[in-house]
Amino acid sequence: MINRVSTASQYQNLTSNLMRKQGELNQTNGQLSSGKRVETAGDDPVSSVTIQNYRQQLTQIDQYNSAITLANNRLQTMETAIAGVEDNLGATKQKVLGMINGAMASNDRTAFKDELISLRDGLLELANSRDEAGNYVFAGNQSDTKPFMEATDGSMGYHGDSQSRYAQIDKSVNVKTSLPGDQLFTDVPNSYGDYRPVFSDGAGGLTDGSKLHLLSATTTDFSTAEDIQVSFKESDKVDKDGNKVMQYSLKIGENVVAENQPYNEQTGIIYPPRSKPLEPVDPTTPVADKEAEIRLKFDGISSGDSITLEAAQTINIFDSIQSAIDNAERPTSSPAAEANLQRVIDDLDSGFVHMNQQRSEVGTIMQQVDRQLEQHLDFELTLNQAQSGLEDLDYSKAIMDMNQQMMALQASQQAFGQTKQLSLFNYI
Repeated sequence: MINRVSTASQYQNLTSNLMRKQGELNQTNGQLSSGKRVETAGDDPVSSVTIQNYRQQLTQIDQYNSAITLANNRLQTMETAIAGVEDNLGATKQKVLGMINGAMASNDRTAFKDELISLRDGLLELANSRDEAGNYVFAGNQSDTKPFMEATDGSMGYHGDSQSRYAQIDKSVNVKTSLPGDQLFTDVPNSYGDYRPVFSDGAGGLTDGSKLHLLSATTTDFSTAEDIQVSFKESDKVDKDGNKVMQYSLKIGENVVAENQPYNEQTGIIYPPRSKPLEPVDPTTPVADKEAEIRLKFDGISSGDSITLEAAQTINIFDSIQSAIDNAERPTSSPAAEANLQRVIDDLDSGFVHMNQQRSEVGTIMQQVDRQLEQHLDFELTLNQAQSGLEDLDYSKAIMDMNQQMMALQASQQAFGQTKQLSLFNYI
């Protein structure tokens, strides 16, 4: 059986073939222009899905890297502010040490007071530092609230909260980008332990020329801590070296719990007293059955000295500096003024250590952020390489394909040209 092929059918087949080859050549030219092998999902459906996943991951990494940049800016601002606080506390300590010098004239003490006020104002400015966006660094989550403001009585109040702001720098990694101001400035650990000394002159206070200094004051149960009063006097008894024995009386809250007990310079005061001075507390005893043990240790005791100890585990560094300002112009003959200034020095030492620890915490966070950034960059490079392997064009292969496609197109064009000349009318 002979099949008839019409001229129109031949033209249609040849035209379709030319259009197909022209389309292939155009596609190759487009790939060479863009450098991409996969431009649409139709180019390679399987690779297109994988490429889209890579792009989503890369977009997410870009977002995390932006968060890291913001976190680093905030952390650097905070680290710089804390470093400034350390310098401020160091300078303040030097001024207070100079004020303890009894040879200073009253004009010198006034000048030192003015410098202390300036240093306190500088510390306040650092405590109210802002980041690049104008947010208060040490206000917790209340970033638009000025954290520290001076009250009419000279005390420094904190108006932020006790929370920290966080930044998400990876799918499951959040880092602090702020520290609350109360943690830094109003919750400084008490250098003495659980109690804080209060000094006064005259009866019920320090005697003339006293050098009384609290070394430590701790309790095993701060929840039951009450104010303590300790007084000292010499007895008629003498020790083996011929020195009169110093005795103490102890009042806790409203109760006198010890009177005229010998003071041991090695162990200090231990209440309740133990049968053996250095006998340890039994850790297996239930807490409810234990009586809180109080340990107090002093130096520079003079007969007739009395001191009050207030329960306090933390201090406000602004209050300490204000105490130095308040005692700046008191006469050098006042033992209470000197003792208060010495207490300020102890507070500043504790504050400096505390700030150094907080700065170290910020440094640790910055290292964590840097490590996370390196991981993102490494993963980003891996994703880009994988995406490039699927998406980017192999130029050598594409050029060879284009040459072949051009030759095929030219051959088809020539065949079409020859075929359209075929007609029975040429043979009639």
